[in-house]
Amino acid sequence: MTIAVADKLPGAPDSVGIKLKRAETAVARAKEAERQALAEAQTASEHADAAKSASEDAKRRVREATSEGKQEVQRRTQEARERLARLVDQEREKAEQEVAERIERITADVNAESERARAEAERVAEHAQALIEDAHQQMAEARALAAEATAAAQEAADQAHAHARAVAEKAEAQTGSAERVVEDAHRAESALANEAARAVRAEQEQQTPARLSEHTKAELVELAQPLQIQGASRMTKDQLLRAVRSASRAR
Repeated sequence: MTIAVADKLPGAPDSVGIKLKRAETAVARAKEAERQALAEAQTASEHADAAKSASEDAKRRVREATSEGKQEVQRRTQEARERLARLVDQEREKAEQEVAERIERITADVNAESERARAEAERVAEHAQALIEDAHQQMAEARALAAEATAAAQEAADQAHAHARAVAEKAEAQTGSAERVVEDAHRAESALANEAARAVRAEQEQQTPARLSEHTKAELVELAQPLQIQGASRMTKDQLLRAVRSASRAR
């Protein structure tokens, strides 16, 4: 018979013992459960402590990693700055060298061009000097021709005046021919003036207006006489130039 069956039988003599046994068994099971619970609690406490330790260790590692990361960032940033500084120095040196070489080439080109220009200028100057000397020679020849023309004009004028005087004298000797004599005298004077103008134009045709200005004032006064320019001796050289040219064109 089991304890459970004996416990249900009324009046069974050992029912109390059975209950005590059962109580002891229950107490034993309760103690075992308590022991297991305490063991589990200890295990849980140990796990909690381990978790706390792990958390603190993790926090420490995070702090260390953060600190190391900042140091790494600073280190790598410094290295990058140093590399950049070296690169900037290299690029600056390279650029300075290239600029120096370019300036040297440009300077050489400029010097060569300047030398060519100087040589060309000397050649042109020599050619211009030769032209000037030739022009002076031509001017001397033109002045000689002008002097000859002026002398010829003066001689023609003297002859015309002599002829006019002869005609006048002859006219005075003959009655009724006074008007004809005056006309002949006027024509002689006009011929004289035209002859002088032609002489001046001949002189001008042998030189440009710019070369006419190379005459002295005395020479211009001398040219102005056959053109009947009044007050020539009192004029300035520029006034004489304008007067001679104007009188020559009018003739």
